[in-house]
Amino acid sequence: MAACPYCKVLHPHLKQILEEDGGIRLVMKDWPINGDLVSYASRMVLAADRLGRYAAAHTAVMEITVPLSHGRIDNAMRDRGVDVAEVRDALDVHLEDVDALLLRNQRQARALSLLGTPAFVIGKRLHRGALKPDQIRKAIADIRKWS
Repeated sequence: MAACPYCKVLHPHLKQILEEDGGIRLVMKDWPINGDLVSYASRMVLAADRLGRYAAAHTAVMEITVPLSHGRIDNAMRDRGVDVAEVRDALDVHLEDVDALLLRNQRQARALSLLGTPAFVIGKRLHRGALKPDQIRKAIADIRKWS
């Protein structure tokens, strides 16, 4: 998520595609594979979800352009109006559930034989690796055409 350069580049394009289309259901699966700082970011974002702040926290983390640190993750979330102290409290309460979700996501990625991020399931088709925005739009159009 937070350390994948492809995910960071695609994030604003995905948001734009969702806004333009209006008929897409996007399901994000946090899968922190790039170390402890990425795990911290994922846990914080998922804890923010318990407070109804997933979108703000996720966007904050995705927009970090410098190397990750705990402080940069926290500050980015604060800059997006996320109360980091509340998120940490939520993480303390929900840590077991958050970690279980991350483990489930990891198992799903392995079951799909994913080697890394990003990956997309569009319709019933799995796309491994980065797609350009036009490729995403085409895959969506193809699914609709054949459905």
